[in-house]
Amino acid sequence: MFKEGYMKNRLVGRHLSFVLMMFLSFAVLAGPAMCEDLPKENETLPDMDLIAPAAESDRQYLGISESAFKLRHVKADVMVVEVLGVYCPYCYEQAPLFRNLFNRLQDGKLKDKVKMFGVAAGATAMEVEYLREQGQYNYPIVEDPQYSVHKLLGEPKTPFTMIVDKEGKVLFAHQGIIRDIDSFYSRIGELAE
Repeated sequence: MFKEGYMKNRLVGRHLSFVLMMFLSFAVLAGPAMCEDLPKENETLPDMDLIAPAAESDRQYLGISESAFKLRHVKADVMVVEVLGVYCPYCYEQAPLFRNLFNRLQDGKLKDKVKMFGVAAGATAMEVEYLREQGQYNYPIVEDPQYSVHKLLGEPKTPFTMIVDKEGKVLFAHQGIIRDIDSFYSRIGELAE
């Protein structure tokens, strides 16, 4: 009787330990944590040196010609900037939504006012090239192999999306997946006016 109760309690304890460990793992990995030092609306981003995309067509789209650029060099009134992780499952979930957003921006009245690009935190040129070859991203992705831009932005969990103007003023900031692309597109249009 004692042995049976002991074994039952031990089994329950193992299950509880497993459930607790799973809960903690999901709590740490599942969602974006809110950080106090992430860029917020109406703040100005620090001056950032961004590595130009490798593809000439991407550099032409952004209106840049050098191997490095700053936000003010992009030929647009406002920019949609997505900080993403090459191995981030949430970024992969958001990718088809943002592919559609990019297509809408390219085809609509915002084409000359808004440019969109991603910053791949920690990614090398080879990893960015792989992302583009897989068709996940149809908009320019810039590499950030040393996490320098990511650090300047307060090390946000990915995806982290901003709408910024040429001076780096944050007009919109969102951590996590943006699922309502219609509303987001409308918001971009309002901010680009």
